[in-house]
Parts: sequence; C-alpha cells; structure tokens
Amino acid sequence: MKFLKFYIYFFITFSSFSQSGEVIYEAEIIPIDFKKKIKNDTITKSQKETLGAIFRDQSKVRYRLVFTREESYFEKYKTINLEKDRLNFAERKMGKGIYYINKNLKEIIHHKFYSGQEFLIEIPSFNWKLSQETRQIGKYICYKATTTKHVEGRNGKMERKIIAWYTEEISYNFGPKYFSGLPGLILELQEDNLLIQTSKIILEPKKKLVIKKPNKGEKVTLKEYDSIVKEMYYSRRRRN
Repeated sequence: MKFLKFYIYFFITFSSFSQSGEVIYEAEIIPIDFKKKIKNDTITKSQKETLGAIFRDQSKVRYRLVFTREESYFEKYKTINLEKDRLNFAERKMGKGIYYINKNLKEIIHHKFYSGQEFLIEIPSFNWKLSQETRQIGKYICYKATTTKHVEGRNGKMERKIIAWYTEEISYNFGPKYFSGLPGLILELQEDNLLIQTSKIILEPKKKLVIKKPNKGEKVTLKEYDSIVKEMYYSRRRRN
C-alpha cells in the first residue's frame, strides 16, 4: 500500500481548542478481490474479459466529511463527473445519499432517495471492539477497532466485518459514512473489500461550520427501510 500523504493546514497547533474541520476520503475496491471474481467458473470467458476490463478501469471515489464537536455531515465530494455511465464498484458499495450524526442527541441519520421516494433512515450505533494493535498512518499513531454490520440483501441477511483505524491525536469521534463513536477520528476503514482512506485533513478552528440536519423524507428505522425495499423489489418482480 502506498504511503498515505496528508495535506494538513493548521491555523494553530491542533488541540482541543479546534472546533471544526473537514476530511476528504478516497474509496476503492481492494484489487486482490478482482482476481477472485474473474476466476469464478460460473461466468463465460467473454464475461471474464469484460469484467476484467471494468476492474482494471476502476478509479477512486472521493467523499467529504465535515464536522464540529457535536455534529458531522458525510457526502460524496462534488466534482464534474465526465464518466457518469461508467460502473464504479466502490461507489456502489459506499451507497447513495448523505449521513448526518449528532452526538448530543445520539442520532445517526441516512438521508437518501429510493425508487422516487425520500427517506430519513435511523441507523443504530455500532458496538466497537477496541484493540491495542497500532500502526502509523501518515504522521499519526492509529489504533485498531473492529465491529460487524448486518445487511439485509435480496438473498437474505449477511454479515460484514468492519476494521477501523482511528487516532486519538485528533479527538473527534467521527468517520466515513455512519461509522463513529471511537475515541478519535477514523483515518482508515475497511468494510469487506471496500477500503476508505484519508487523503486530506483541514482543521479550521477559526471558522464555524454550519451543519444542516436533513429533515425532508419519511422517517423510518433501518429495519423498516429494509422491509420497504424488499417489498418494492418483489412487487416489481411479480408485475414482470
């Protein structure tokens, strides 16, 4: 893995006096898994060649985390997309929409559209298992934490292993997507073969960021949302 470069702009030496900041993450699919998929004997040679070309042409996808002491807001980094029709597996696994967290209210909300409907999905917090295992990412000493995520898919329930590396040197409890609640900022996170890494950190103690809580859409729990999606899927299949 290439050495991760950080471009960090300090107005003052970072300490507990900092009140807000921004992190740019890059998401990608771990390349070793591409080879495993291509070797799958259930697909034809032509399909393997097409799949291999898609895998080789994958690019990293950028996301933006904005945070204060109490709140955070995570979304895809807004850029001019010249490759709208190109399939990107990392972007698919990251999911669509925005993620909002309020520590004081203990809220984790995923705001997204599905099949023309707008939802505010309440996400339960994760139970992390902390470890004393460390590694250095950029200039920071990071600690390992693990948890599991249960996913309701078309083929039933699945369990995904999550590995996070956080640093206590940046004492914000946020990270990519809805992953939060650790004793420091998450600099790297792996969800199965999806890898999310920090590429840029900007700490702006003199600039007060205003984070708007999403409030449009049907409020549902994650379990309720999974049931809605499942029902919509089977309803379309019955019509077809």
